[in-house]
Amino acid sequence: MNLNFKEALAALSRALPLVLLRAGVYVAGGFMVIVLFAMLLIAARLANGVTPAQVTVMALLLMGGGWVTALVLERFFLFRYHAALLFLFSSPPGTAPGLAAALCEAARFFPGPALWAARRQGLRRFVATMHRDQEGFTPPPGERGQAVGLLASAPLSQAVVALAFSRGKGNPGQALREGLALCLRHGTASRALARSWQRFSLMALAFVFFCLALPNWIFFRGAGVPVWIGIALAAAIAWLLHQAFAVPVVLAGVSATLLAETRERIPDPELCEKLAALFPDAVPAGER
Repeated sequence: MNLNFKEALAALSRALPLVLLRAGVYVAGGFMVIVLFAMLLIAARLANGVTPAQVTVMALLLMGGGWVTALVLERFFLFRYHAALLFLFSSPPGTAPGLAAALCEAARFFPGPALWAARRQGLRRFVATMHRDQEGFTPPPGERGQAVGLLASAPLSQAVVALAFSRGKGNPGQALREGLALCLRHGTASRALARSWQRFSLMALAFVFFCLALPNWIFFRGAGVPVWIGIALAAAIAWLLHQAFAVPVVLAGVSATLLAETRERIPDPELCEKLAALFPDAVPAGER
């Protein structure tokens, strides 16, 4: 698996404050999950007459509350820092602006969480199928019928956002269309690397999950608590650690390759015009 770790680390160094902040938030979330599950186990052991079914219900409520908390954090806090992270990835070496400038540019591109979610999902759906020659978007010669795939589209679509930031001195919508057009026409190496990085990401997630699930299975079985609760805890912690440490490296690696591959390239004006229907300049109501 040939991955550009050197370029990824260079991009990460330009965004180190946000990388550390993001990691801190997710690690804190992991500690919170551990504390809450520990409280659940202690309550189950101390309370008289608590059945495994009741413990299961409490665990489901706990996990549901944690998921809602994560969504609220993403909607009102993390999305802008995530966009600012991509902006810093797009900065040339030695010229990365400060955190305040990155957050300001992220707010200009994505004034609110609804616009961030809509454009992120739209980019991912399009990138996942953009080589199937649908709706008149013709791929480069020799690539007809080759889709990036849903999993690999996640880092590649966010790399397109980083590319848009590098071109976005004017209109954000136009910058996104130009970035997507450049990726479609010239991002051959980036698409292949996105698949490799995604495989690396999934293997890292599976490894962390296995390292946590095995001791949890042994401990929860010995404690007389439903084993699936320990497996769920391992999955939650593995996902949080993966988001904290693996995801930024993957995004940095794919973004660095796409930026280098499309440097000094000119986006196709006709293709940008076709993309205007998918990625308009208008800001949804309530985001102004």
